[in-house]
Amino acid sequence: MIYYIFKSQIFSLFLSVNHFSAVTFQSKVFDYIGGKQGEFKVYELNKKKTLVFETKEKNFKNNFLVFLKDEKYHFNLIYDESHSNKDIEIKEAEKCSYFSLLHETSSYKLFECPKSLYIKNKKSKPLRANEITIIDDNYLSKGPPLYIDGKLIYYQGRVL
Repeated sequence: MIYYIFKSQIFSLFLSVNHFSAVTFQSKVFDYIGGKQGEFKVYELNKKKTLVFETKEKNFKNNFLVFLKDEKYHFNLIYDESHSNKDIEIKEAEKCSYFSLLHETSSYKLFECPKSLYIKNKKSKPLRANEITIIDDNYLSKGPPLYIDGKLIYYQGRVL
């Protein structure tokens, strides 16, 4: 699955003890940090462009940072057997002006672009989309799980 990521946004990666999870970046990984010792093991493959996670423990949620030459990515590692990721390719997200309606509720409209999502808040109070507060509207990373006000609403390219 391709994750189109805005570098300033935090995204979630679900891990499982039943299989490895691989995350491939566009360039070499120079360093990474996060998690607690014993929860998982990280392998560097593909000339250091791929990190493979082998989960050792259950029930954790931790921050993880990956440093490339000119960029860094922030994400949450979450233990979740039912939603676990297997193979993810990270690419850069792009804002667009052509999008289609993906989902609408009384609180928001969620639109899909080729390399991003776009959300429009319909309420007068702020909306939380993953780690971002949305007053009016904003572009979001496409591919990673999307939580709206704490509820998982978008996963593996589709609305739940």
